[in-house]
Amino acid sequence: MYTIGIDIGSMSTNGILLNEKKEILSSIIIPTGASSKKAADKTFHQILTEHKLTEKDIDYIVATGYGRIKVPFANEVVTEITCHAKGANYFFPKAKTIIDIGGQDSKVIKVDANGNVLDFVMNDKCAAGTGRFLEVMARTLEIDLEEMGPVSLNGKNNVSVSSLCTVFAESEVVSLIGADHKTADICKGLHLSIAKRITAQVKRIGLEEEIVMTGGVAKNIGVVTELEKNLGCKIWISEEPQINGALGAALIALEKAQAKNQPSAVSVSGNSSTGASIAEFSVEENTLPKIGYFCSYTPVELIRAAGFHPVRINGSEKESCSANEVLCGNICPYIKAVVDQKITGNLEDFKGMVFVNSCDGMRRLYDAWIRLDEGKKTFNYILDIPKNTDDAAVYYYANLLKKFKEKLESYFTLKIHHDDINHSISTYNAVREKVQLFLQKYWSGYIGQSGYEIFSLLKKGVNVLPEKFQEYLSHVMKQKEDIRDTRDIPRLFIWGSIMENERIMKVVEDAGAKVVAEDLCNGSRSFDAQINISNDPILSIARRYIKRAPCSRMVNIIERVNNVLSIMQEKSIHGAIYHTLKFCDHNLLDYPVIKKTFHEKKIPLLHLNCDYTMSSEGQIKTRVEAFLEQLTGTSNKK
Repeated sequence: MYTIGIDIGSMSTNGILLNEKKEILSSIIIPTGASSKKAADKTFHQILTEHKLTEKDIDYIVATGYGRIKVPFANEVVTEITCHAKGANYFFPKAKTIIDIGGQDSKVIKVDANGNVLDFVMNDKCAAGTGRFLEVMARTLEIDLEEMGPVSLNGKNNVSVSSLCTVFAESEVVSLIGADHKTADICKGLHLSIAKRITAQVKRIGLEEEIVMTGGVAKNIGVVTELEKNLGCKIWISEEPQINGALGAALIALEKAQAKNQPSAVSVSGNSSTGASIAEFSVEENTLPKIGYFCSYTPVELIRAAGFHPVRINGSEKESCSANEVLCGNICPYIKAVVDQKITGNLEDFKGMVFVNSCDGMRRLYDAWIRLDEGKKTFNYILDIPKNTDDAAVYYYANLLKKFKEKLESYFTLKIHHDDINHSISTYNAVREKVQLFLQKYWSGYIGQSGYEIFSLLKKGVNVLPEKFQEYLSHVMKQKEDIRDTRDIPRLFIWGSIMENERIMKVVEDAGAKVVAEDLCNGSRSFDAQINISNDPILSIARRYIKRAPCSRMVNIIERVNNVLSIMQEKSIHGAIYHTLKFCDHNLLDYPVIKKTFHEKKIPLLHLNCDYTMSSEGQIKTRVEAFLEQLTGTSNKK
């Protein structure tokens, strides 16, 4: 029995041939070059030629690495995170922590005694601290890459290279050369900066010995030495650490071949069809004038009672730098995306905008909007909102809503009566009740749609007239309620920052999971609570918004986490994805507590820190696939 593992990295492509005794019969390392596919083909045929084998002699092939999808002859693709864990376990069965530094990324992986992934962290899109980083620095120093390690051991003086950016670090090195610093000292400084970066990753995941290092950078004695100093322990390295990922892939291929474990078919029972997505619906354009808003704490009932259609503003789908004219760079990407919409003139047909002081980014959004509207007669109103959720907060918010009502009346010269507000409340209550009924059927498996389609539907439904959306949901339930989802796949919960780009959810489900439920402010949370009809409708509205399931800007994180855990238990969900936007202070501040709580309860959790676009889709995909491999491995062990 023969199996092959092929690891296509950004700098090298590595291949391993195993037999049924787990003996390494062949190991190949070649430059990847410009074409991942050509490198994979060359590696494969070189293995076959070396051992006089044919394609039919190979029982199973697993591809890994960033170019894994470029291997058409592979039986299966597996993330490099899982493969490096398996490969390290082969050489070092006692390994608990694995540091893998490859050509374009760095990873720290925590494993169990069998080499199964328990947790992992990866670097961001920046290449600092990777093989590519060292390659650039070696070229700048005019020495061979292989020389950097031994040369750095002769470094005597501490030379600081502080930048985490490859380009800026290169500029620092040029300056150090100009200041006549010795090459050995500069190399030592570069390796120390990498060691500090990797040490921070190790501490995020928790240091457990013994520690194994894999990947091409493990051959750099300078990096290894500085890492050992920073971590305070010995790092174990195999004779050829660069083949570790390919070895893990070959071992997984052997497990598959021996078990004859072919991917099981998944199906959705019932009268399913390949027709249009349920989110692809259209309704007649309503004649109501529109007022835009940006936060789910905006009282849409009051806006509708005033005769306007409230529309949550979506950001521009295309990357633009227009927002940088009025905003700082390190601000929420959603804020920048909606400012781009404003600058490009896509919101000219709105009669006004309502802002909520829900976070610093939203406050800066209001400031930027006012500046862009300078000299124009425009309705721009910002609502404060308390962070507490007690009765005092309800009465405080009710008073603010009364002032908001009065501002609507005075600006647009109209009168909003209690009956108007109660009628609007009834309209939104009806659609929220219908959404909850629809979601109950989906959670129970009676509507065989993907979580991506459900979320896309709700995200779109937020901005549809509630009467029309309610009508459409009734139609969907009638058409789809006999379609049941019977697939036995990982069930996930997604929560955190606003998710404007629902394709992230599609990436998750395309990787082989189902998003059973979410708690996102532009999804199900928009439809999560009713409002009592009363003689004081504004107080009733305030109570709904303050007492509903809170987002991260409200106090009492423990209550929020416990609420999520209850939902996951109730719906038999296996793991969670915590999605945050970059620079989202509230959600990122919560994460350490969330991670600690989930770890203590042994519930798998993946943190995706994303920008607004899908420019980093490749890294998101790798993280998600590795998480599902970890999840599936955990489920199998249980």
